[in-house]
Amino acid sequence: MTISRVHYDLTDLCNAGCPQCARTDPDGCKPKDWLARRVCSLGDFQRYSPPEFMSTLRSIFFCGNYGDPAVVPDLVPILQYCWACNPALAIKVYSNASIRPVSWWRDLAGAASGHSFRLIAAIDGASHETNRLYRVGTDFSRIMRNTEAFISEGGEAEWWMLVFRHNEHEVTTAEQMAGARGFVNFRSYPSNRFGGKPSFTYSHKGEEYVLMPPTRTLAPKSATTHKIAVEDLARTEVVISCEARRASEAFIDFMGYLSPCCHVGRRIYMKDRGMFPQGDSWIGDAFDTFDTRRMNIDQVGFASARAAYDAFLNHLEAYWAHQTPHVCKVVCGKKQAVSAA
Repeated sequence: MTISRVHYDLTDLCNAGCPQCARTDPDGCKPKDWLARRVCSLGDFQRYSPPEFMSTLRSIFFCGNYGDPAVVPDLVPILQYCWACNPALAIKVYSNASIRPVSWWRDLAGAASGHSFRLIAAIDGASHETNRLYRVGTDFSRIMRNTEAFISEGGEAEWWMLVFRHNEHEVTTAEQMAGARGFVNFRSYPSNRFGGKPSFTYSHKGEEYVLMPPTRTLAPKSATTHKIAVEDLARTEVVISCEARRASEAFIDFMGYLSPCCHVGRRIYMKDRGMFPQGDSWIGDAFDTFDTRRMNIDQVGFASARAAYDAFLNHLEAYWAHQTPHVCKVVCGKKQAVSAA
């Protein structure tokens, strides 16, 4: 399969403690103790994406399963390497924008000048009091200063707001702020991490908090992935249409794994860290019957990992007719039409 777009996860480090994030223990909003605490260096990245591969890509984006790309010391040199290999490459970086001095954000805008680049800033409210309730550990004033510095140097930024019941009253205000501050786009969408439950409880600094979905219906973050609700899995028949195949996409993480998507990549990382139980229902035995180390660039080299990527997609396809694995069914399953009696 041709790969024209890559999702990169450069680190499992982050300055925030978002309670529904895969890296966070909601009891205290601290990082889970099994994380590798690694970052992708420029040398690592060059190994994971050699020039001949970069030159064939149309677009890439940096968005962490477990970390924030702005934490990575070599992020700007990595971007410069990407454009040296492929000047026409379109790049997006997703960040909470509450780290680094304003000078770094100006430098980021300068490095992106003349290229197709967007900063996607995750800002979940129009004030510190609302934003901090999910973006635990971030500072709203600092976010505003950093994004202002980036935009003032010619950078293009989008404001993406995750909507809960506690901040839904600020959506209109946040959108107005985004326009006034020079953001080129504003998006709002609900969290999809409640797992079918009506609320999500977490604690931080000895206090307990409760997250709840918004009262009004909002369009989901992704219009292309279908997101079958977990509670509907058993009674829902679907046709699994792989988004990675449709979008010609791959996922490369800071451990050197080249896999189809962030959903599978997240589970490979957990398996690598000894946190993925054998036969887990979310991936079934798909990992047990395919040696995922074959997709690790550090272990087998880029060419072999690239070949294993295609082999693994074919391996997964054999499961789809049987409504498995669950992760594929949930993310890429399209409900079948029911014919009239």
